[in-house]
Amino acid sequence: MTKEIKKAELIKNVEELSKKIQVLNQDIHTFQKRNQFFEMLILGLPGLFYLFDSQYRAYKWNTNVETVLGYSAKETYKLKAEDLFEGNDLIKVEEAVKNAFAEGRGTVEAEIKTKDGRFIPYFFTGVCAQIAGTLYLVGMGLDMTDKKKAENNLKENEALYNIFTERMTEGVMFFRNSKVLFTNNVFSSICGYDDSKQLLNKDIIELVADDYKVYFLEMYEALENGICAERFFQARWKRKDNREIWIEGRANRLSWQGRPTVLLWIRDITENKLKEICMQEETEHLRRENISLRSSIKDRYRFRDIIGKSSAMQEVYELILNAAATHANVVIYGESGTGKELVARAVHDISSRSNKKFVTVNSAAIPDNLLESEFFGHKKGAFTGAYKDKKGYLDIADGGTLFLDEIGELSNSIQAKLLRALEGGGYIPVGGVSNLQSDFRIISATNRNLIQSCREGKMREDFFYRIHIIPIEIPPLRKRKEDLPLLLDYFLSIYSAQGISTLPGNVMEAFITYDWPGNVRELQNVIQRYLAVKNIDFLDLPSKQKDIDKSSQNVSKNVSKNISNDLDLQTNLNNFEKVIIINTLKLCDGKKNIAADQLNISRKTLFRKIKKLDIKT
Repeated sequence: MTKEIKKAELIKNVEELSKKIQVLNQDIHTFQKRNQFFEMLILGLPGLFYLFDSQYRAYKWNTNVETVLGYSAKETYKLKAEDLFEGNDLIKVEEAVKNAFAEGRGTVEAEIKTKDGRFIPYFFTGVCAQIAGTLYLVGMGLDMTDKKKAENNLKENEALYNIFTERMTEGVMFFRNSKVLFTNNVFSSICGYDDSKQLLNKDIIELVADDYKVYFLEMYEALENGICAERFFQARWKRKDNREIWIEGRANRLSWQGRPTVLLWIRDITENKLKEICMQEETEHLRRENISLRSSIKDRYRFRDIIGKSSAMQEVYELILNAAATHANVVIYGESGTGKELVARAVHDISSRSNKKFVTVNSAAIPDNLLESEFFGHKKGAFTGAYKDKKGYLDIADGGTLFLDEIGELSNSIQAKLLRALEGGGYIPVGGVSNLQSDFRIISATNRNLIQSCREGKMREDFFYRIHIIPIEIPPLRKRKEDLPLLLDYFLSIYSAQGISTLPGNVMEAFITYDWPGNVRELQNVIQRYLAVKNIDFLDLPSKQKDIDKSSQNVSKNVSKNISNDLDLQTNLNNFEKVIIINTLKLCDGKKNIAADQLNISRKTLFRKIKKLDIKT
């Protein structure tokens, strides 16, 4: 019985031991699998994995060591520190390893040497671990080649940047939202500052002279908003000591730190600019003296194409000389036919702008929908019919003179845009995005009272004050009849094919007693008719009023011939209007200003209707 019990216990113990062995085998298998996984992970790491003891004996390398260093698997386990590092790098690595064993971790940057003698920059990091009573250093090395290249490029760029900004002769500045972000020493020196840091975060507008602030702000806004990418400029700036200097420069729009920024290049041109201004003033003085001398030594009965020796005309000549010697804008007042364009041309021809264009614009003859395109130009495709880019009056008149006849007919909208261009703000062509500049002088002409137009709101006051610098008023012919003989001689010399140089006494008396409502232009037409038919035919509007009234009474008879059988109202109204205008123009000898008065419409409206109704004039 006892033997059987012992046997059973033995069998039970064997079974339990067998189960434990089985579990142990399973644990060993699991451990082996884990060990295999970690072995594969270590071997496949992208960096240089290493495990060695304090005697620098290598116990584990990953396979990437073979790829990077060029050694075989067997050779890697024979490698020593002196095989992989040289000189100062070897000293740094040995020192780092000692510190790691002493402190538990360490890092070092060094160039590791490959089998073929190349050196690769690496960053090594490792931690100290105790395994079975032995200290080991386990860690990784990361390739720093790309980082080192980037660092070297950055250092080279910084060195180049320092040379570029500090050794160049031009001042350089970055600014954004009017705040200074950077200046080189040249820039700060130009502005009178000892250190460029004194300008950081300063509002750049504080550096600009008062009368150039608006211009500079407009330039900055155009750059920051992407209207243009580059602008050249000249301006007056204030130094730290409040002394004003002249600078010349270039402003470029760029993106820095993901935001729009302006790069400014400047140089001090004060000395040259003051010489230039002095020479210009001297030239203007000499030119004006020359004009005055030439005018004074001549018989003052004629000034270029203007005829007259009366005291009223002598005053006009003096005003022409004064206006020609300046760049100020001029307004010429006078009745229709007094020669306002001749006076404007005289001012231009003897001014410093004489070598540039004299652009004549009849403000009353341009349809409202074309005003902006005519003045500022347009880009291809801006509207239907814009098949190519077209220059406007301001482009053509750059450097010269823009003569605006009948300036009182301009709309307030165009006045505002012209005012902006006059004040240096520039203009944008229809369909364009770039802001353009034009250096032009306005000489305007009108038979209206512009002050009254301002009161009535037909002219902007700011525009009026900008153009009304030098007013010149041309007297009507009836107020300078002493000039009639000179004018008659002049027109006879031009139009007389038979060489007639004098007029019969009764004809001359008729000319002297007539009031000449059409002024010199009417005189010119009457002379031409007289030479053609040997008969005086004055356009005496008061005496012809009866003819106009009679014509008005019979207008239905004239219109009825042109009434269409079609019941279309607009067609019949157009025909009716066309007959009335043609009839009135005939009675007024084609004089549109007089016809407009008789029709009780403006000249601009009359021009528009003539074009719309295709009336031949």
